[in-house]
Amino acid sequence: MKLLGLLTPLVALSFVAAPAQAQDYPKMNLRYSSNIPEVVNTSKIDKYFSSEIEKRSGGAIKIQHFWANTLGGEAEIVDLVGSGAIDLGLIVMGNQRSRMPLAAVTNELPFTFTDGPKVNQITEHLFTENPAIKAELDAANLHPLLYRYLPDYRIYCTKQIKTMDDFKNTKIRSYGSFVPKMFEALGAIPVNITPVDMIQAMQSGAMDCTYMFNSAVKAFKIDQVADYGTDISFGVISAHTLFVSKEKWESWPENVRQLFEEVAADAQQYGNELIAKDESEATENLKASGMEIVAFEQMDELKKTVPDMLDLWIERMSQDGKGDQAKEIAEYIRENR
Repeated sequence: MKLLGLLTPLVALSFVAAPAQAQDYPKMNLRYSSNIPEVVNTSKIDKYFSSEIEKRSGGAIKIQHFWANTLGGEAEIVDLVGSGAIDLGLIVMGNQRSRMPLAAVTNELPFTFTDGPKVNQITEHLFTENPAIKAELDAANLHPLLYRYLPDYRIYCTKQIKTMDDFKNTKIRSYGSFVPKMFEALGAIPVNITPVDMIQAMQSGAMDCTYMFNSAVKAFKIDQVADYGTDISFGVISAHTLFVSKEKWESWPENVRQLFEEVAADAQQYGNELIAKDESEATENLKASGMEIVAFEQMDELKKTVPDMLDLWIERMSQDGKGDQAKEIAEYIRENR
């Protein structure tokens, strides 16, 4: 009985202590904007992030997702996040190069990176340590939180691409400023078009090939219009980065910021594993669905023909008066990719 009498207060104390820890976090209801549909496989990274924040905060911090730019498009997203109107937002830096040209480097250059997790590390270092890129982000009032990569980009076509000659006058989906230069060097005709419009473009004959990666083929229904894939890799890139307003970030309590940083690091690792697994499985699934993966016969010639994209980028940045900063960034990338 004496033992029971001693245990009773301890048991009662344990029930009191649990909610006290959860109450260390302020009640927060945050809105999270994504530029992609929920069905895309990498959206699992966003849902992992938000669910872990809620779980580890004891339910104090809740995050609501808004998919496919429903809170604002590419033209508005920087200002919406920077102003704090949207709490958390995924931003494709290549789409913001007019405002942040240096920060766009790991997102917009094809044929430059081959290792996805390394691209994340390089992007994080540049965003948090490089003075010129930090200045661009500070000017937009953005604080980076979570990085992810997109796996090996390839082409999916209505005809076989086996040799260099097969590229000539082939209309291939592209985007941005540097992917078109790569395809032009190969003799192809780049067609800048958004992913949501690429299927109709292939059905109409406006394009012969689209430019995407294996694990996105099913989500975008590319296999319904393309009979042929390829074993050519045009490289991996940094995908959209998750940002919060810098001013909002600095106003949050230290324990909230620490929680977000811990969960972001775990979500990045989760994303690395998810993307690698899905990409590996997707290759076999494409073959099973009937798509022929064509072996390219002149890889050495292709590699010689595609220009050094970092050199092109430095040249472009020099025209904008940012040549010295670009050279420093390119040197870091070459040493660490």
